[in-house]
Amino acid sequence: MQRSVSCLAVLALLTAAASAQCFEQNFGQLCPYTGGTAGYGDDDLFDLQPMNITFPMAGLASSYTHAHICTNGVIYLTNGANSTGSTYAYNTTAFVLGTAGADPRIAPLWIDLECVPANGGGVYFNNSIPGKFVVTWKNVDEWAAGTPTFTMQAQLFANGDVTFYYSTNHTGITVGYGSQFVTYVGVTEGNGVADPGPTDLSLGTGVNLATYCMYEALPIGGFDLQDQSITFINAGTGYLQLAGGCTPAYHEVLGHGCYDVSDSFYQYHDDATTVPGFNGQSMVMTPAGANWLVTWGGGSFVTPVAATNLGLTDDGEVGVNLSAPFPTAAGPVPTLFVGANGIVSLATNATSATYAPDEAQFLACPVTAFWSWHDFNPSETGSGPVTYFEAVVGADTIAYITWEGVENYPTGLLNPSTLQFQFNLNTGAVTFVWQNMDGDASSPFGSAHLMGWSPGGPSTDGGSQVLATLLPIVTLPNGLAALSLSAGPAPVSSSSGGTIVTYTTDNLFELVPSSGVYVGLCMFSLGQVPGGLDLSFLGAPGCSIYLASIDFSVAMVSLSTTGAVTFPIPSGLASGLDLFSQSANLITPNSLPNGQNAFGATLSNGLKSHISSF
Repeated sequence: MQRSVSCLAVLALLTAAASAQCFEQNFGQLCPYTGGTAGYGDDDLFDLQPMNITFPMAGLASSYTHAHICTNGVIYLTNGANSTGSTYAYNTTAFVLGTAGADPRIAPLWIDLECVPANGGGVYFNNSIPGKFVVTWKNVDEWAAGTPTFTMQAQLFANGDVTFYYSTNHTGITVGYGSQFVTYVGVTEGNGVADPGPTDLSLGTGVNLATYCMYEALPIGGFDLQDQSITFINAGTGYLQLAGGCTPAYHEVLGHGCYDVSDSFYQYHDDATTVPGFNGQSMVMTPAGANWLVTWGGGSFVTPVAATNLGLTDDGEVGVNLSAPFPTAAGPVPTLFVGANGIVSLATNATSATYAPDEAQFLACPVTAFWSWHDFNPSETGSGPVTYFEAVVGADTIAYITWEGVENYPTGLLNPSTLQFQFNLNTGAVTFVWQNMDGDASSPFGSAHLMGWSPGGPSTDGGSQVLATLLPIVTLPNGLAALSLSAGPAPVSSSSGGTIVTYTTDNLFELVPSSGVYVGLCMFSLGQVPGGLDLSFLGAPGCSIYLASIDFSVAMVSLSTTGAVTFPIPSGLASGLDLFSQSANLITPNSLPNGQNAFGATLSNGLKSHISSF
């Protein structure tokens, strides 16, 4: 069920404190073009327009009143006469600076652009806003490229300041027709002004107090101002330049929700120094329908009797044919595949050849396998073998796969380990027994260990767990993903309109198991807790709160794992306001798989919504 937030008073509290409006959403009108189509064209100068401000700048005069706007991302300034500016996109510094007698030019992106009706854009001007003149190139593209289309805007202020804004899609432009031309961004008084040299405008540190000239020469494919604004401040004799200040509206994910419940489980050791803690320990996996009940302890080492040496070499794998198929939820398995590096799989497993345990490979393994993964080397001189034998125990037949004092790297050092996998060919139970694990960590190839189980195919990552304290658990067939909060579209608030933003919460857990009812709460705040605060002290370990306070909230009741809240961002908010949100999911305490969360609520990631006028 989708709910709507109506309380907006909290936003008004900080409106005055936020920065002024940035990108101007009121584009005005398409630029008139005698003999052509208003706002559209290629290599064209539109009809001269009064700016309705007096713009101070040096050059041919001390100030300017009119603008000659070009399709190719440049504006020529005059005092009422048509400019002598070119309609084309040139790539010479001399042309950008302007020869003697040339008009000043303002260039947010001087490039070979085209403005076509099919892109739903055009070139606009607005001279009706007190104190500034605005030109917008909306949904333009490089000539003959077609995509991507992008938007940029130039604002000229009555005090002589100039600001440029760039959309996200500038990321894809190649900069330069046919990837041949250097392209220019900047402002210059023209009239043959001396070249001050290029400035990296993305740094926001440009200074030229001698002349009204500052520019950047962009190499092919080198545009780095996307999603930004840059400002040239009139300092009386020249410019100081700033980057940023206004950023487009966006949503940013903060942290992570709880819980990622994997269909796999494992414990990872960076090196072998902690592995002797497994000595004399065991773990039992008992089939529970399509899942496994996994318990710590309950197994004991069985000394191999008349066992067969599997002849495994370093990083090798061999198939073992069983006297009876091993029963699994996916069907009987007649052959077990034994990897020298402590891996037993239900089908041949390419990962067995990998000597360095790696969580990502474990989680992505396409084969169901049982893991006590380490860089073992049964080929080393003095090493014991990996063996196989079967024995009847009561009514059951057990298959035993044993690393009998198998050596570890490095070679030349006596450091054997003994461990055993026990497969019950009647019940399908599997027992891991770690009899004597070596703790030497001097191998130049690393001495990591990974113990656990994974089904075939990709698994979500529940993280490395201490098996002795994690167990008992019941595995899940597909795992569960953590509570997740997202939002869209971007929270734009301009002078002419706002945005209805939908905050969507995914991966809700049922309020009561098997009820089919999902209950949540979407919370909003004007402050955040950087990095989040873990709620273990409330009985929700692994869940973090990212909100400094709960200033208002709205309930979500759903019959699916997704809930949504609509939040109307009103018009007229000042750019720069940040709104923080996070979702909570109400559950029956301890009802999550394996009894997690006594608090009775899980939390999503946090979300920062940055409000801006573009």
